Amino acid sequence: MDRLDCLEAFVQTMERGSFSEAAKELGLGQPAVSKRIALLEKEFGAQLFLRNTRKLTPTREAHRIYDLARQALGCIETARASIKEAPARPTGTLRLGIPSSFGRHYIMPIVEQYLRAFPDVKVDIRFSERRANLVEDGIELALCVGALESSSLKTRRIGMVRQFLVATPTYLRRHRTPLLPGDLKSLDCIAYSRLSPADQWAFDSELGRHVVDISGSIVVDDADAMKQAVLQHLGVAILPAWNVIESIRRSEMELLLPDFAVPALPLHAVYPETQWMSLRARCFLDLLVAQAGRFNEEIDGTANTAEIPDDSDPSRAATAVRNAVPS
Repeated sequence: MDRLDCLEAFVQTMERGSFSEAAKELGLGQPAVSKRIALLEKEFGAQLFLRNTRKLTPTREAHRIYDLARQALGCIETARASIKEAPARPTGTLRLGIPSSFGRHYIMPIVEQYLRAFPDVKVDIRFSERRANLVEDGIELALCVGALESSSLKTRRIGMVRQFLVATPTYLRRHRTPLLPGDLKSLDCIAYSRLSPADQWAFDSELGRHVVDISGSIVVDDADAMKQAVLQHLGVAILPAWNVIESIRRSEMELLLPDFAVPALPLHAVYPETQWMSLRARCFLDLLVAQAGRFNEEIDGTANTAEIPDDSDPSRAATAVRNAVPS
């Protein structure tokens, strides 16, 4: 047993959350993983995990060395490949943090393409509307819709997410169709709780920015749930393009205030410092960039290419996958 074995056990435990799950991933018994962690703690002179009967909690020291340990293991993989005179290939587990609603509509086709190109990688996807904590959750790459908070993490803008104000024809037959943003004050507005402030909506027109206070009986934190509330004729809502395109085509929803645009939201990839990024994460990021056009859908189903070049053509995406692996 050497230090690399101990580091691998440590990284797997951080990413899996328990000695038993790390042991399964490594093909070892749980006592062997526990022993390797104990040896590493002795080497560093610090406790890496707080242990009790129900939970394994990484210490501050564990979080501090986690990225460095992943980098060390990645360097070993690259060195082995160079000795074999073969290009490095992505391996290991890629843990992603993906917004729930966005991920349900877009991410699986990209994951399928990624895994076909890199079959030695296992993808662990964490769906949540909560902003991922990359270090605590062991996430290598996350996607975020909306404004970003300042942090030490690296970001790359992937595209812009269009939003639209909608309601069902049934709801509009019961209530007066709004002609101006101020008319929304008399309607049931379905609010998104993660928007700050949640009780205000903003619109842009030729006359500038219009901000209106809204009210309603429903506040949720998931765009898919908001869509279902709209389809149940419970009110009006601002929804991302992926939630409304098909419903508008089928006349289940109507666009409101066509002369007042809802500001688009930026879509970013978020990741630790580039020098610590694993090859598996870098290859996935390259594929996301190549597929950026599909994230910028308009109501007519076309891609909005004003901000991001349309690289959603399959041949271009395939080229991006091939180019992701260094020769």
